[in-house]
Amino acid sequence: MAFSHDIIILGAGTTAFAGARIAAAAGKKVLMVEQSHLGGTCVNWGCVPSKTLIHKAEMYHAARKGERWGLNLRAGEPDCGTLMPLKRQAVETIRTSHYQRELDHTENLSLVQGHGCFIAPDSIKVGQQTYSAPQILIASGGEPRVVPIPGLDTIKYLTSYSALHLPCFPQSVIILGGGVIALEMGQMFARFGTSVTILERGPQLLAEFDPRLTEQFRAMLELEGVKILCNVEAQRVEKRAEAVSLYALINGAEVGFTAERLMLAIGTQPATREIGLEAIGVETDDNGFIRVDNQLRTTVPGIWAAGDVTGQPLIAPAGAREAQIAVQNMLEPDAEYTIDHRFSPMAVFVDPEFATVGLTRKQAELQGYEVVTTYLHLDRIPKAHVMGDFLGGVLLSAEKGTGKILGVQMLCPRAADIIHEATLAIRFNLSVVDLTTTVHVYPSISDGLRQAARENAFQQGLI
Repeated sequence: MAFSHDIIILGAGTTAFAGARIAAAAGKKVLMVEQSHLGGTCVNWGCVPSKTLIHKAEMYHAARKGERWGLNLRAGEPDCGTLMPLKRQAVETIRTSHYQRELDHTENLSLVQGHGCFIAPDSIKVGQQTYSAPQILIASGGEPRVVPIPGLDTIKYLTSYSALHLPCFPQSVIILGGGVIALEMGQMFARFGTSVTILERGPQLLAEFDPRLTEQFRAMLELEGVKILCNVEAQRVEKRAEAVSLYALINGAEVGFTAERLMLAIGTQPATREIGLEAIGVETDDNGFIRVDNQLRTTVPGIWAAGDVTGQPLIAPAGAREAQIAVQNMLEPDAEYTIDHRFSPMAVFVDPEFATVGLTRKQAELQGYEVVTTYLHLDRIPKAHVMGDFLGGVLLSAEKGTGKILGVQMLCPRAADIIHEATLAIRFNLSVVDLTTTVHVYPSISDGLRQAARENAFQQGLI
């Protein structure tokens, strides 16, 4: 059979481009299929617009926070007429200068716009045209998860996509969920003057982080005026004249909440609707995510998948690395490249930031490690006193006896930058002694990682 291309990639976002550039550089004729904008979720509806607004909210908050230091700045009302167009400009600039430019200047790489659907394991139909390739990568990403709450269809609810494209900030919002998106968006809205209520189904915010960190952050949000309730079970939604009411069970009793808008921030679902997976036998799990092995192969030979469409960790850089691994395995079938997400850091872009990499204590113990965990509160770090911010800390877990660093969690200013030191330490099997004896800049927040390692080493008698 004569194929139209060597590799077809469903999607044209961060994950898709990461795989496409490797394949094209190797001389393969690559076709990307995209039904929406270049750049995918991260550029158009996620990372770029959200972090732009989050950064500006931090600036706006800092203007007011400086008053206690004698910096008597006055922050007026945010000007949405200026802010929102600049946010759109950031999105469009990155989409054009990065993704469109790469597409235009990369030999062997082409794009077709439209909805792609499998009609055979080696064939994709887009509109009336059929394209074929011996190897196909599914990188169609994810989309905001929606659950069937009674009455939800009667209102214009927000998701992480639509909330980032409002003309201005609502007077009040109820956010259903207590994970990354709920906290990032909730703090951003609150700092721009929105009355925010966060309702979490589980017992704590950010379930993947240690309560010693999350409880501090919760207390800070509440001081900033955000209402937070956990162990909440949503029951129904009712439309009001100029508002919406959500009724939920809390400790067995029904409680009503009313706000101008309701936002769902309850996770991500795979963007796999109507792409023909069932017809060709690609297996998915109970939540619809595509099943892959550690080399990113699906259950159908010749078809691979990477990024949010495969489930956790649901972060753009990890998806990009998965796509690179998948394509490398396509190009070198006997190499058996694999990915280990212990080395994939993630961050929550609130203020201060959360970041984590490696194993939690519980995960490490389940894998058979004896673990020594050290917690260092932020007020132990001299730079925190320079900045005047003491919310947060560093949590470091190491193997008992060897001191090998297994996992790190942080809540502190610029944690998303600092976590890469911990990532390298874990990836290259460094110990707490290695970190302790590495000279750090003083004063710096990153020196807190060295201090936590030193305490862990002392605790184990390694120094």
